[in-house]
Amino acid sequence: MASTSEDELIETIVGFFRETDGLFSATSRPLGLTPQQAQMLCFTQHLQPSFGELAGLLHCDKTNITGLVDRLEKRGLVIRQPDAQDRRMTRVHLTSEGEELTKRFQHAFNSALTSRLRDWTAADRKDLLRLLQSATTALRG
Repeated sequence: MASTSEDELIETIVGFFRETDGLFSATSRPLGLTPQQAQMLCFTQHLQPSFGELAGLLHCDKTNITGLVDRLEKRGLVIRQPDAQDRRMTRVHLTSEGEELTKRFQHAFNSALTSRLRDWTAADRKDLLRLLQSATTALRG
């Protein structure tokens, strides 16, 4: 059985996820994006991922990726291109419109997040950064 401190830790981690996920939703929706579409655009901005890579990054099935890409492609935000080394593989790339919308989303999310942490001291921010990096590494397994 988990101790009280373990219960509190788990509850706090779940609460942190819920709050950041809510903030993610609140900033993506006004831009006409679902949170998962916003995540996909952010990953695509830097990686030009394959469908399989996107499925891994978004923790979902490859069949979900097809629908996500279809909807974003229909809006002119992404395009599919064959991989330069393996023409059997398709990679997702942002269009200029997708790049612009991704930057708008990132700016809105970053502004919302930093405004909520504005009163934190530099030491508190540094402590949070260290703990979140450590937790992320541990959770990756």
